[in-house]
This record gives sequence, structure tokens and C-alpha cells, in this order.
Amino acid sequence: MVSNKNNQRNSPLHKGLLLPSLLAAVAWLCGAYLIVEHVVNPHNRTQVAQAAQKQGETFAQSVQQYLGERTRRLQKIDGIQPEALLQNAGLPEQFRVQVFDEPQVQLGAGTNPSLNFALIDLLKRSQQGIQQPLEILRTGTDNNWQLHNAVKLADQQLLISQSFSALKNTLDTLDKSPGRIQLIQKFPDAAAQTLWSGGQGGGHASSVNIQGSYLSVQFSPSREFTQQYSLPVLWIYVGGGIGLLITLLLLMRFLPRNTKAPWERENKGGAKAEVENNKLATPEQAARQDIDEGSIPQGLASAPIVTPEISEQVSTTVKPPAASKSEPAFGTEFPQHVFRAYDIRGIAGEEINEPFAYQLGRALGTLAQHAGERILLVGRDGRNSSELLGNCLMEGILDSGCNSVDLGLVPSPLLYYACAKGKNTSSGVMVTASHNPAEFNGFKIILKGRPLAEEKLQGLYQLMRKGPFKSGEGSNREQEIKDKYIDEVFNNVALAGQPHLVVDAGNGATSVLAPRLFEQLGCAVTPIFCEVDGDFPNHPPDPSRPENLQALIDKVAETSADLGVALDGDGDRVTLISGSGRIAWADQLVMLLARDILGRHPGENIVFDVKSSRSLAQLVSQYGGRPVMWKTGHAPMKTKMLETKAILGGELSGHIFIKDRWFGFDDGIYAAARILEIMALREQSLDELLDSLPKMQSTPEILLPVDEKEKFSLIEQLQEQGKFANADITTIDGLRIEFTDGWGLVRASNTTSALTLRFEAENEEALERIRKEVMDQLKKIDPTITVPNWQLLD
Repeated sequence: MVSNKNNQRNSPLHKGLLLPSLLAAVAWLCGAYLIVEHVVNPHNRTQVAQAAQKQGETFAQSVQQYLGERTRRLQKIDGIQPEALLQNAGLPEQFRVQVFDEPQVQLGAGTNPSLNFALIDLLKRSQQGIQQPLEILRTGTDNNWQLHNAVKLADQQLLISQSFSALKNTLDTLDKSPGRIQLIQKFPDAAAQTLWSGGQGGGHASSVNIQGSYLSVQFSPSREFTQQYSLPVLWIYVGGGIGLLITLLLLMRFLPRNTKAPWERENKGGAKAEVENNKLATPEQAARQDIDEGSIPQGLASAPIVTPEISEQVSTTVKPPAASKSEPAFGTEFPQHVFRAYDIRGIAGEEINEPFAYQLGRALGTLAQHAGERILLVGRDGRNSSELLGNCLMEGILDSGCNSVDLGLVPSPLLYYACAKGKNTSSGVMVTASHNPAEFNGFKIILKGRPLAEEKLQGLYQLMRKGPFKSGEGSNREQEIKDKYIDEVFNNVALAGQPHLVVDAGNGATSVLAPRLFEQLGCAVTPIFCEVDGDFPNHPPDPSRPENLQALIDKVAETSADLGVALDGDGDRVTLISGSGRIAWADQLVMLLARDILGRHPGENIVFDVKSSRSLAQLVSQYGGRPVMWKTGHAPMKTKMLETKAILGGELSGHIFIKDRWFGFDDGIYAAARILEIMALREQSLDELLDSLPKMQSTPEILLPVDEKEKFSLIEQLQEQGKFANADITTIDGLRIEFTDGWGLVRASNTTSALTLRFEAENEEALERIRKEVMDQLKKIDPTITVPNWQLLD
């Protein structure tokens, strides 16, 4: 004890110096902070803002010069006779002129570009004799940006068009090293649109309007630009640290210290006392003393971090939040039945638990590296178990030596979007059970842009059980992609007016994103059940079931909305409700999309599942497309679309895959936006569009509960023993029994313990005959089978 007391007395910062030292540290460091916050930072912001404004004005002058030269060229066109203009006589390069009499100004008139709503509005405003500013619009057969001016003659009007590439060439020559440059167009009472951007920058943006146009140049300074016009704050803190050090030295020099008097310094029994004191320390106390003195045990130093360059907006390296995981040993048994045909799905906490997620992460990290991928993107839905399972999954990925990027709580389409747009990865995992009830959870897996399904999932199961796994120390990063996704859809879809929508997100992962995106597109949105809640308190997150749509139908009627949008738990399924309350099923939506897309792309393949209407195949053929029937399920559909290079695909359950202007993955939000665009283009309501489709009598998807282990056996027995006179049997996925006046379907569901049935016919009598014939054959195989209540679809 004597030795310990002596050590305390000899410490430079004894009790008498501790409080003054702390006060000095607070004074110097707070003083430095206050100087930085109230003097240096305001000065820097002012300087950078002024410099950025000047830089933006310089860029705007370049655009202004180009537009001025273009205006002078247009003035020369004004003197040329319309007959000569139609023969391109005297036109500058890349200019196209169309001449319209007043009655000709109507939708679809003209060629390349043909008149759309925006061009008609431009021509009508120019009829008033007031010169209209330049407008840059998406027009023409390729739907690219073009520059447009309207000129009024005596009794005619000129529409002058020019490819945006001419202006883009000027913009591309600008020096982008100072930061990010954006060309923005904003019409009155409309959202701003980004026409072009270049360079990198994330500072406070300055905007400069271009006179006589709707254009402005926005400049966001880069880090280097900001540093160039800023006073460095580091030296303020260095100065504060030096001042603190000097203050501590002065305190130690002049304040009295609790030291021994000269007669106390000699320790008569010093050696003996030291031995006695050492005897008092147990091994545990010695180890504790080592730690208290700041020693670092070997082996705990972190390895170098591998930095995945996913995008510019990736945050600093972080580990996933701590998750209690117990590492499974080789040979661990996991339930094989949760490895379904195209994803992994089971009861959370029982079949899908923390060790399962961790081992899955190790296996996927190993598979990804064998496939040449070093990064896996990870997203999760809003289920109560998803965050914990996602953290355990990322722990396993990192322990395999693979890197991960945490996208956070997002709908599945945003994970697919990130895989499609990733700079150096196209692989990812979504923690979700899609439309299943709250007690379920699972995983959807994308490897090198393709879904992991069927036999590959079974191979993954064997790898999880037996290994071998790669090992290492990966790095994890977080990334926010919602804004990029919204901007992508906004620049892709053009709507007119302000349609009123009711959005039912089913308390799923789209609860915040979907209303925000539709409002950005210019819609008036009434949200219901748009709060993320993993218990799904209002209804199961499955929009393919009519009983789950009743609240949405009621709200559409109550608000007199134009459209109701129902999304599933992870946002890859959609069902729409018309203004009159009619349910527009996904095969009907695919018909509307096919009619629109095939009009521009005849001869393309359209893929649909075995549950879809016979009318869909007939309509695709009628409009010059090639119908391809395939298995139900998002993974088989995606794979078939890749194999056939299809431009559109869809299945009755609500998965719609659009390759036209999009990426080909199933995205309920984007599919709804494209239907809105068709409604605006045709100036028709959804009811009117549905009335234009072929009419058939059909049932919804009927689920027949059976034991999970027996459902595939029942299908095999029906194939072998079923007798269907005068019918063609398709066995792509279960049995689709085709009669001349209708068809029936029996297949094993890949997501629930049930058989899936559907019937369609030309009239109710034929429908009932086909239903009875199919059910009679099923009852011969299993007499206990009973069909739940169902009703005809409108």
C-alpha cells in the first residue's frame, strides 16, 4: 500500500492539478471550437458561396452564348418560305422544321417528333403572338431530349426542333474540375428537371438563371474547390492544442505539487516493501493492472479495410450493429424445406434464425467470391425480425472475406435497382418474406444479375451444411439509394395533370417511398397503411387477395380518386383499383402495357405465367408480339426474360417486369407509374382502358390448403391419373388444362402450403363445367380436398 501511495504523489496530474487541467482543456478547446463555428466557418461559407456563384455565372455565360447564337440562326429561318422549309432548304445543320395549319395542331400530328401534350401547349401559346422561350422536351420516336421553338406566321405555325446533342456538346466542353454542373429546366408550376450533369461535387449549390429561357445552371463545388476558397480550420485546433499544452506545463511548474519532503524520500524498507506489495497481486489483478495501464492484447488490432467503390455516396466504413450470433459448426442441420423454388422462406425465429442467417452470409460470401464478385448489397424489409437477420447475414458475409453494402430498409425493387446500376457489383441479398404473414421471413438472392433459384438454391443449402467457406475480414458500408431511384423514375415517366391516387402500402417497405415518389411525379396522394409495421395490423401484405383490397376500394370511393395502388410487403407486386372500384389484376395490366409497348416495338417477346388469362396471349399476337407462357415465380420469370430477351413480363400475382425504358426487374411502383402514363397519353380512365380489353369470365387465384410435403405429390398424381377429355395439357408448371372455351389450372404453390387453382372461360356455364371437371379429378386422388369460397372477377 505504501508503494501505491507514493506513485500517486509522484503523478504529474495529482488531485491538485486535475481540476485546473480540465478547466484549461475546456477553455482552449471550446475557444477553438467557438472561433471555428462563429468566425472561420461563416467566413468560409461566404467565400465559397461567392466563388461558386461566380463559377456558376461563368458556366451560364457559355450556355447563354450558345443559345444566343441559336436565336440568331432561328431569326434567319423566320425569313424562309414555309415551302422551302419543308424541303429543308436553308436550314442550319441538325434543325428540323414542321409547318402546321391551325386545325392540324392535334395529338399525334407531325413526324419525328409527333405532337404530344407539351408540344401542342407550346404551339397554342405561340398563337397569341407572343414569342415563347425555348423548351426542352422528351419527344420523337426515341423519347430523347430535344430543343423546341414555336414561331407564329400569318396563318401557320412553325415547330422548330433540334437534337439535345448539339447543346450537350457545348456542355461537355465545360471544365468540370471545380465541381458538379447541372443544367436545370423548370416550367412555371412544375417540378425542376435535370437535363444534363457533369463533374463531381456535393457542396452547397448555387443557381444562375439563363435569361429568356426556363433554364438555369446549378453549380455544386467539389471538395477541392471548397478547400481552395476556405481558411483551414485544422490550424485553429492545432493552435488550441499548443495553447493547452503550454498551460498544462505552466500549471505543473507553478502550482504546488503533493510531493514527498526530502526526509520522506528515502524508503528504509523499500526493497522489502516492494516484494511484499508484489506478493499481494494475484494473476487476475496483474492482468487487470496491465489493461488499466493501457496495454493492448495481441491479435485485437484490426486488419486493413477493403474499400468497395459502389458509388460516390457510400459512407465511411462501419460494422453492422451488434447481433447475437452463435457460429454454427460444419454439418449443422438447417430445414431444407425453407429453400423453395426461387427464394428462402420460413418461420422467423424457428426455421429462419440468427445462426441460419450468419451461415447463409458465409455461404453467399463464398459463392460471390468464386463468381468474381467482391461486394454483396444487402437490403431488408420492415418485418420485426429483418434487421437482426440482416445484421447476422452481414456478419457472415464479412467473415467470408467478402465486402457488404448495407442499403437499409428498402423495397426489393431498390435492391434490384442497385444491382442493375452498381459500378462494381451486380449481386445482392434482400431480407424479406414478400407477401407472407408477419411470422415469416426469408431471403431473395441475386448473383451477377441473375436470381439464385431451384437447383442453385439446393446447392447453396448443401454449402451451408458442409462448407467449405472462404475466410477473411471484409468491410461493410452503408449507402442511401432512395433519392437516386426516385430521380430515375421521375426522369423516365411523364404524366399530365394531377391524378389523385390512394396508395395502400400494407404497412410494408414501400410505406414512405411510394407516396413520396408519386407526389414527385405530380400526383395528389392519399396514403393508407403507409406506416412501416412488421405486425401488418391492418391486413396481410398480399395485394393478390381480393379481401386485402377492400379498405383501398372504400378509400378510392370516399375520396373520388382516379386510381388505387396496392403494394405488397416488399414492393415488387402491385394491384390497381379503378375509380369505380374495379380490381385491375396484373394480367390485365400486362395487356395494357403490351399494347402500349408493342406499338413502338413490334415483334418483341412478352412473357407471362401459367395463371394469366388466355386473352393476354391473343392480344400480344394481335399487336405483333410473340407470347411466351412460363412458370409462375419472380425468379423463373426473370430468368426466362433474360433467355428470350423479352421486353415485358408479368404474372397474375402482381409481379410485372418492364424492360422498355427500364431494367427488367419486378417493380410494383414503376409498373403503376407506367399505367398512369398510359392513362395520361390516351386521356382515358383505368375503367375505360379495362373496358377496351377482351372480356372473359374468370376466378381469382384460389388457394387450396394442403400439407407442405404432399403438394408436389398431388400434382404428380394428377398428371398421371387425371382424365380430361378433349383437352390439351400444358405441364410447364403444374397442369394447365386447355379446352376450346376455357381452361383450368392446378399447380403447387412455391411460397405457401397450398395448391393454386384458377379457371377462365367464355361464359359462366363453361367456367362451372371446367371447374367441376378439374375438382372431380382432384377428389379422386384426395377425397378430403375442399374448395374455399370464391367469386367471379369483374
